[in-house]
Amino acid sequence: MMKKLIYAILICIIIAGIVIIATMGLKADILYSKNVELDIYIGKVAEKKDIENIVQEVFPNERIIVQEVELFNDMYAITLPDTRSDDELNAKVEELNNKINEKYELENKTEDITITHNPKVRLSSIITPYFWIIIISIVLILIYVAIRYKKLGIIKTILSYIISIGAVEMLYLSIIAITRFPINRVVIPLGLLLFLVVITILGFINERKLVKADENMDNKKVKE
Repeated sequence: MMKKLIYAILICIIIAGIVIIATMGLKADILYSKNVELDIYIGKVAEKKDIENIVQEVFPNERIIVQEVELFNDMYAITLPDTRSDDELNAKVEELNNKINEKYELENKTEDITITHNPKVRLSSIITPYFWIIIISIVLILIYVAIRYKKLGIIKTILSYIISIGAVEMLYLSIIAITRFPINRVVIPLGLLLFLVVITILGFINERKLVKADENMDNKKVKE
């Protein structure tokens, strides 16, 4: 009964995820969304934490990424959502420059800050580099499975792999969609890690089944 309940919950999660993906799509991380990058040369050593605090004051309640550009901690790249008009953004950039100047006693000009508007990146382009590697890996694994676990039934074993891998990956994707977790550089590697975990678990299970099948066959021969 408990097993059926768990399966029912998992199926509901997958269905809910499919509906959300079909209607709302997946949420992209700021680096893959339409964003603005501000390249600021400070001219003296500045702590990243201090720059982050200043940026948060100017752009409150926003998802922002602050990255060091130079080895000498004197230049930073700030990435934020591109949701403002040019006039609004310029006003914010001027405010940011003033606060940095005040913090470090500088006289940097707003015109020295490079503003770059980056278009939204198609999520499919994130998956593309992994596509053929995944396909080839799956084909090779299924060929190995068909040979190794021939005694357990080729079609049955291959289907169990395909269904298990597909179900786990769909569950993973559904959870991402439901929680609105942004698609970033970590999502694909985690999906590949889940793929390896499923393959490993199925391998252990089938090895035990194979040993049991061999034992049953030996016992049958002894009785004969």
